[in-house]
Amino acid sequence: MAQAPARAASVVRLFDAHCHLQDPRVLAVAPSLIRAATAAGVARFAVNGTSEKDWHLVKQMAEEYPWVPERSPDWMDSLRRFFAETPEAAVGEIGLDKGSHGKTIDFGEQVEVFQQQLELAKELNKPVSVHCVRAFGDLLEILKRTGPFPAGVLLHSYLGSAEMVSSLENLGCYFSLSGFLTGMKSTKAKKMLKSVMKYVASLLEISEIELAEVTYKNATKLFSYHGSKVHNEVEAV
Repeated sequence: MAQAPARAASVVRLFDAHCHLQDPRVLAVAPSLIRAATAAGVARFAVNGTSEKDWHLVKQMAEEYPWVPERSPDWMDSLRRFFAETPEAAVGEIGLDKGSHGKTIDFGEQVEVFQQQLELAKELNKPVSVHCVRAFGDLLEILKRTGPFPAGVLLHSYLGSAEMVSSLENLGCYFSLSGFLTGMKSTKAKKMLKSVMKYVASLLEISEIELAEVTYKNATKLFSYHGSKVHNEVEAV
């Protein structure tokens, strides 16, 4: 979890629920990216690790403000040690993939590893960031078998069916949306998402600004587990 630098007050606060600022392709310019995002209203960032090789970079990122199918034989022991040494870390990203990348990895093996990671997250009472591509039926089955998850599960870039939402929500899931939802140009995507925001706000009988604040609070709640930077900041207020 990375905290953005202090910024001027803004009407709408944003929480980037899933990013990879430790990626070698952007690591060198991460400080400028953070400053630009902060100026645009992003108050917090959830930086997700991708393998054992970048866990230390995620930790470093939090202290300072792609797809990897390989793992070592003692990866679970390494993961436990990492959480013991870094209590502020959440679990993720983890998940299932039947897309072009995922097809190269045995799906049974994906399920086995994912199950173990979920069980560890539940044992440690940590929130989880989940990656899922064309495997939402399998995902729901595994979450039902392992859950519920009081600490929360973030399904980033959610592309599952609307019918699954209530079942996933009952298990402790949160949802974030991305441009993959639209397949549109940026301007069209923004227009569509704004219309969705208006619709949800009307259902809840609140303003769009209030809905944005509720969304921000939901993300803050998800990442305010004991030991996290968000938790410590909330406790200090």
